[in-house]
Parts: sequence; C-alpha cells; structure tokens
Amino acid sequence: MPYTAARPDFAAVVKEFNGDPVKQRQLLKEADQLRLMLETPMDVLMKQWEMSQCIAAMNLLVELEVLEAIPKQGSISSKDLAEIVKVDDTSAEACRDQWHLSRTNSQYFCSQCQCLCVPQGSGKRIFQFMIDQTEPFYKLPEHFRTHKQEDLYDLKKSHYAWAVGLEVTPILGMFPWTSMKAKVEADPSRVFAVDIGGGRSQFLKAIQKEAPNGFGAKMILQDRPDVLASLTAEDIPGIKKMSYDFFTPQPVKNAYLYLMRRVFHDFYSPVCKELVKNVTSAMGPSFRFIIADMIMPEKVEIGTEVTPYWMDFNLMMLNGTEKSKKQFEEILDAAGLEIVKIFSFPFGCHANIECPLKTGEA
Repeated sequence: MPYTAARPDFAAVVKEFNGDPVKQRQLLKEADQLRLMLETPMDVLMKQWEMSQCIAAMNLLVELEVLEAIPKQGSISSKDLAEIVKVDDTSAEACRDQWHLSRTNSQYFCSQCQCLCVPQGSGKRIFQFMIDQTEPFYKLPEHFRTHKQEDLYDLKKSHYAWAVGLEVTPILGMFPWTSMKAKVEADPSRVFAVDIGGGRSQFLKAIQKEAPNGFGAKMILQDRPDVLASLTAEDIPGIKKMSYDFFTPQPVKNAYLYLMRRVFHDFYSPVCKELVKNVTSAMGPSFRFIIADMIMPEKVEIGTEVTPYWMDFNLMMLNGTEKSKKQFEEILDAAGLEIVKIFSFPFGCHANIECPLKTGEA
C-alpha cells in the first residue's frame, strides 16, 4: 500500500502547529496514515461501531437540548438536569460519558463541556442533516431492490425522497479575480459576475475582497424567490438580487463571469449539460464560466483525502454525484465549452474550473 512514512519529529511538528488550515489537513492525513499502519480489520470495525454509539448519544444530547440546559456558570446535578430535559438521569449520564463531557464528580455536569464535538450554530444544523440522512442510507438495499436502474437519474425518485415517503417530489483563493480589474474597468457597463444558484451569496461576498465593488461593474446573485427574500441589502452589500430558475435560459447577457458554486454535484451529467447550455445562451465572446466544485481523483488511494468519497455517497441520495475532470470535460463539451485552467485549492479536491468557449466558436 502507498503509505507515506511519518516524519521522525511528527509529534514535535504537531506541538508547534500554528493553526494554518492547510497544514492542519496535511498533519491529519499523516496521522491517519500512521493509524492505517497499525490497525487491523477488526480495529477498523470496532472503531466504526464506537462512532455509531457516539453519534447516537450526541443526537440525544442535541435533540433533547441537554447542552443548553447546563448552566454557563457552576454545575448541575444529573438528577436536576434529567428533570429539565425529561429523561432518566442514568440516560443523561450515559450520553455525557460517551462524549467525555466534563463533570465535577459522578453525579454532576460542570459548566465547561469539553467533548470531542459539540455541534452549535451551523455545525448543529449540519449534524442534524447528517442524522436525517442516516435512515435513508440504511434503506438503500430496499430502494435498489424496488426500483429500476434508470430511476437513479430521475429527479423525482431520489433515494432520500423515497426513504422519507416523498417520492415524486423533486429535490432539485483559487481563480485570480484581480486579473479581471483592467478589463472590467475599461467597460463597466457589462455585468462583472453572475452567481447562479448562489444561495446566500457566500461566493460573491468572498470575491468582493479581491474585487471591491466589482471593479465598478454590477454583481448579481441569482436564486429562487424564497431564498432571495431571506436576504437584506445589509446581508449582501453591493450585490443585486435577481429571481431566476437555472433550468431556463440565462437572462443576463454578455457578463464577464458566470459562476456556479457547488451546483453541479447536485445533479447527474445529463442535467448538468442542460444547465451549461442555459449559461452559454447568454454569453459573449470574452465571457468566462467558473465552476467551483470538487474534482474526484482519477483513482482511489488508501490514506488520501476521503471527503470527496463520503460526499459522493451522500449526493447519491439526492440524485447527485461528485465528478472527475473527464466528466466535467464531457459536460462542457456538449455546450461548446472547454477547460483552459483548473485552479486547485492547496489541499484536498476543491477547485475553480475556468471554461471559455472553444476556440473558433466565439
């Protein structure tokens, strides 16, 4: 197996870690490779079993709002906490111990919850989404036994929708932005960037750090009316909202940049080809289409980044899939585009894919 030997001073390097996220991922990968060298198949199985118990315990703590019931100062007895959340105190203690919540003694929860993971804010919502996926995952064998192969590509027959009883309901620092400055300032009448299906406009707001005020040209966020209604002008300063269905031809013509971030992985290739064709229907000769997504490795190697694989498995539940470079090329080729450059994140599989019209088709 292609394991990379850990450096002799690995422990010292970890102690000197300064918080850099790229360095963190590299060190975690090295630690994983050390574990792989030591683990037996039974060790792996027991670790997975252990984690299943941890997830179940954390779900109980989150859903019963146990963590919120622990006072900010001081401590609370197991009995009093159990009374607040309406569970037997032995159950609360079992969950606490599973997640190593701090305690003053065997009968108390203390105010400082030091555990492996306490989902809060957006992390709590991600954890709840993960739990929502669990039952549909376990129903996959039954879904495959009761559906035709072509149902995999039917947006109304996703694994998830079927598992929760909603089948036939549709579930629809890389690119150098500063390099656009001179061109945009020379003709600011054209729209600088159109973020298609951009949600809360995280993409455009990040771009604004390198392209203040769009270099004097408009920046447009496109999404469903209900998504846009949740955003105020203060949420997206300098960005214009536009209601748009990306399954229809693009209404903004001749923009410098058209952007799609984390959209393609929600669909299989046939749908993605139609999305790209809708973008190219509005393009001018000097436009750029930027796809921000993960690019699946060409082959699987033990001990490498695992995120794209578990993401791909999750997306299968929603009629989506992560894609390789070859798959992106096939999708773009169908709309007369080509990949001219891939701007990869320093670590992992995230990238910005730059796609203009093919030479001779402008």
